Parts: sequence; structure tokens; C-alpha cells
Amino acid sequence: MNLKLFASLLLLFFIVANSENTNPQVYIVPPSNALAALYPEWAHYHWVWLSSSQANQQAEIQLVEDYLSHNISVGCVNIDSAWSTGFNDFIFNTAKYPDPQGMIDHFHSLNVRVILWVTSMINIDSPNYQYGKEHNYYLNKGKTVNWWHGTGSFIDYTNPEGLAWWHQQMDYVIDMGIDGWKCDGTDPYVMEFGIIEAYSGRITVFDYADSYYRDFYYYTRTKNPEALIMSRPVDSFADILYWPFSPRDVVFSGWVGDQDPTFSGMRDALRNMFHSAWRNYTGFGSDIAGYRSGDTRTKELFIRWAQLGAFSALMENGGNGEHRPWKYDTTGEIASIYRDFVDIHYELVPYLLTTGTNAYYTNRSIITPIADYTLSPVPSSWEYLLGSSILVAPIVTNSTEIRVTFPAGSNWVDWFSNKVYKGDSWQLLNYPLSLYPVFKRSGSIIPLKVSKNNSVHGDASSSDATTIWFTMPTTDFSETINFKSTFTLREFNSLSQKISYEYNKQSRLFKITATAHSRKLLYVLKNEILDKPIEIVDHEGNRLPEIESESNNVSLSTLRSAGKGWIWFPETAGKFAGLWIRIGDSSLGSIISINGI
Repeated sequence: MNLKLFASLLLLFFIVANSENTNPQVYIVPPSNALAALYPEWAHYHWVWLSSSQANQQAEIQLVEDYLSHNISVGCVNIDSAWSTGFNDFIFNTAKYPDPQGMIDHFHSLNVRVILWVTSMINIDSPNYQYGKEHNYYLNKGKTVNWWHGTGSFIDYTNPEGLAWWHQQMDYVIDMGIDGWKCDGTDPYVMEFGIIEAYSGRITVFDYADSYYRDFYYYTRTKNPEALIMSRPVDSFADILYWPFSPRDVVFSGWVGDQDPTFSGMRDALRNMFHSAWRNYTGFGSDIAGYRSGDTRTKELFIRWAQLGAFSALMENGGNGEHRPWKYDTTGEIASIYRDFVDIHYELVPYLLTTGTNAYYTNRSIITPIADYTLSPVPSSWEYLLGSSILVAPIVTNSTEIRVTFPAGSNWVDWFSNKVYKGDSWQLLNYPLSLYPVFKRSGSIIPLKVSKNNSVHGDASSSDATTIWFTMPTTDFSETINFKSTFTLREFNSLSQKISYEYNKQSRLFKITATAHSRKLLYVLKNEILDKPIEIVDHEGNRLPEIESESNNVSLSTLRSAGKGWIWFPETAGKFAGLWIRIGDSSLGSIISINGI
């Protein structure tokens, strides 16, 4: 053997042997092999926008900075139509947007994503129209249709040269760093052609729609893997025809079209959401308080719709008229309520991202209407499940009173008060404007990202960890002794983590298992009769230290500082009542057993 080769092999042997001996991976619970989330979590952030008549660079920046100055989180700004010199040429109109690159960079410095309004049409007065016409890049040889922004032709997605030309123009703004598109619904206008002629031959309206939405989604993701589009799943016409616009595989942050700024408009939005769910679209929301009309909305409508948005996959607020919450009163009450529900929406991001991915893989929606499929304008119930663990009962009239029907099979725990309601029953309940009828399924596991002191699930000291909320099984099912549940927490392009519990009511042993992951975990256990544990031990039987809640100035920040241990807060502690546990490092996985509850 060659001496150099022998020396190299010997060196390699010692390197491998040394690395194996000094850094063994002995897991307590091995990492989960569950698939990662399909899309980035900003699909579930709070999005804001101005209608085109109000929008320009200064106004867009002011809008976002005003939200932030009111301590209301913003995750995305949608630049509405008329941002470009023509429909659609992808060139910023510098009279309205004098420094588009600077604007995009500024938003990104605030951790705010930027999407641009767009369609697949090119108007005859757009600077790029004639080139496409001369090269036969449009459907039906450039035949035009009239639409709400003028007269134009449709780009032909089946023409390879035409598509490359279209992509070159898209690149101008994609390369500026935009994060996606709001793809508006011009695609049904192709039906005016009767027969739709493309470069590839005759196509259907759905062939064209699929090409339109998919191209904006998938092409943009080749250059920005975290890109999203905002497009319609289902929208309706005269409450009779419910039309599916986008293909299912691009709708993770959809919206259900334009509604009036009334409670009737809210019910229209809910009907569209239900029909989207019945067609198994993944994630979507609606324009808070309705897109249409320049009139100011009532504060009651504005807040009830915002609360609906908070418990939807996408919470987005914009349109004609006034949509800024601080403009609805002089006391700051409406802005304060709005802020609270934006914070709730952000808390739900880990739950929504996992639920959305699960929904897509299982051909379901993030929401499940309680009502069966119907074309009636009044479904049998306005309630829906958000995932499998959260029941939402929208308030769809100007009232604080609502009849809530609780699904059978489990009990339900009020989101705000932790009051327990029996399944397979109904209650007439009252919710002031600051609260909303939302309930956790008894026995469920709900991951939350808590970061604010106004949360009912913790406070700012929880911000370094993912809060895992265990709504403890209640006592009504006396014949049930053993309970168990699992939640697989998914992240985009990252390792998943499985959290599970087993509870034996007879032995009063509650065992929590977490697969290996670098994230910090904060466990919270609550129900109406939860006792203080006797002890909490790890997989080796070592006790986790108790931090006595009776001591002065003991709080969740004390637990955070300790890094590992538990606090039991009695009922007198209000929202903190219950058991709070930090397990320390879980990078190798974790098993803890809670005795005596």
C-alpha cells in the first residue's frame, strides 16, 4: 500500500474514532422523524394594508409604524393595486413609490414581510402590452376583456417563451426582496372567450386558474423559498354560486374575497370560509370589518370581526374606509382589545402551523364547520373547530349574548376564564366586547408562543420557551381511567417535535414525553380540580426542584431564572393558578412524571 494513502487512512480512523467517543448521542427520547411544516409561519402573522386609493410609500410606512407604535404586531404589509406603472408590468410607479427598494428594506428591518397585488392580465395601455401582443404571448391571440381596472389580455402560461418573458418582468421586484403576492381574482374572466385557446391548445377556466396561481407561488419560491401568495380559496356570487378560485396546494394564507362592512358581510365571509373548508382548502381568513365601502365601521362590528380573524388561519386587516383600530374611539379601548386579539393570534402560531400542515397532508382544512355542507345562506351552526382542539363560536350579530352548543365526546374549557362546560350540551352565554366565545377541548395539548403580559396563558417571561398547554382531562367521564394524547409540533424546514402525555386517573400519575429538540419548553397543566403534585421526577427518578409560590415575589420570571423546576399557584393566583414546569435542556429528549394529580 502507498505510504501516504496508509497514513491518510490511519488519520481518518483516529478522527472518526475520536469524534464517536467524545460526543456520543445517547438520547432520552430520540428526535421525531415527522415531516416539517410545509410553509413558513408568517402565513399566520397579522397582515395589514391600505386600499389603492389611500396607498403610497409614505402612507404604507406610516400605517405599519403606527401599528407598531400602538404595540400591535405586524407581520406583513400588502401593497394594493396601482403600485405599478401599468397593469401588470412590475415596474414601480415612482410618483407613488419613489424609493421602492428603500421601502422594502425598511419593512424588512422591522421584520415585516412585503407582498404586491397582481393579476395575470396585461392591460392594453400598459407599457409592456404591445411586445406581448406582437409575440403572441396572450390567450386567444390577444383577445381582450373589460375588468375593474381597464381592458387587457391574459398571459398564456403554456407558451414557454411567453412565460420566460413574464418571469423576467417578475424578477425585477422579486430581486428587490419581496416576499410574495396578492393574486386577485381575474381568472374567471377567461370564460368570456367561450372557447379558451392557448399555445398548447384548448384549456378550461380551471386549467388557467391553476396555472396562474401556481406560477406566482412556485416560481417566486425558486428565488425566495419562504414566499407565499394571498389568493382566494372559495368566493361567492349572490350567495348562490360558490366558486373555487385557487388550486389547493397554494392556499396557506388565503382570503375569501370582498364583503360589505356589516354583520351581514361578516356572515358572507363565514359562509365563504365554510365552503372553503368543505373543499379542503388549508388556511385562509377574511378582510377584517369588510373590504367594501368608504364608511366607518361600527366599533362592535370591527372588534367582532377582528376576534374572528384572530381565531382564523390568517388575520388580515385592510380595505376601503377606516381600518385602523386606534381611530374607533378616543379612549384607546378599541385599540387595546384589538391588540389583545392580535397577541392571541401570535400565540397560536405554533398550533396553526402544525394544524395547517396536518390539514394539508390529510386533505382537510384548518377549520372544520360544525354544520354539514349546505348551500343555504343560514347554516345550521356558525361554530367551527380550529384544528381539533379549539371550538370557536363567532358572534355574528351586534350582541353580547350567544347560544353555544358544545360538541359531544369531551368537555370544553373557556379560553379566558377556564370555566368548564359539558360536551353534548348548550349554554346561553354573555361575552362583552373584550371577550370572545372560544373553548379548548378537555384533554388536549395546545402549543403556544406566549410573549406578552396581557396573555391569559403566561406573561413576558414565557417568551424564551414554547408553552405547552395541557387542558387536563375533567372528571365527568368517570368510567375512563387512562387518558393520553399526542401533538407533533412542526416547524418550516426544521426538525419536528412530538409532545405526548399519559394520565392514569386512578394512580394520579401524569407522564409527559418530549422528543429531542433544541427548543425550551414550558409546561402548563390546568383543570378545575387540579391538585398540587406530591413530586415531579425526571426519567432517572431525580426530583425537579419546587419553587414555593407562597414565597414573596415568586413569579414565572423566577421559574425562568431557575431554568428548571416547577411552581404550583393556587386558585387565588388568578390566571396563573395551576402547575407550571420548566424541564431544562431537552436537546436529548425529556420524560417527566408528575405524581399526585
